[in-house]
Amino acid sequence: MIFDDLVIEEKGTWTQVCKSCAEKSNELGFLEEIAIEGLICGVDGCQNEAHYYLDLNNEK
Repeated sequence: MIFDDLVIEEKGTWTQVCKSCAEKSNELGFLEEIAIEGLICGVDGCQNEAHYYLDLNNEK
């Protein structure tokens, strides 16, 4: 899976994903529901509204 919108911070790396992409990427990290409307999925080529944050470095 290729992401076109990654946020790289000192605490970790995250993006936002839609429901469809979350099903494909749920083993890559920790998913958390988004409380903000209007965010676009961070997967390259996907323009769906995001429903989850995907934390790629979460130790939970």
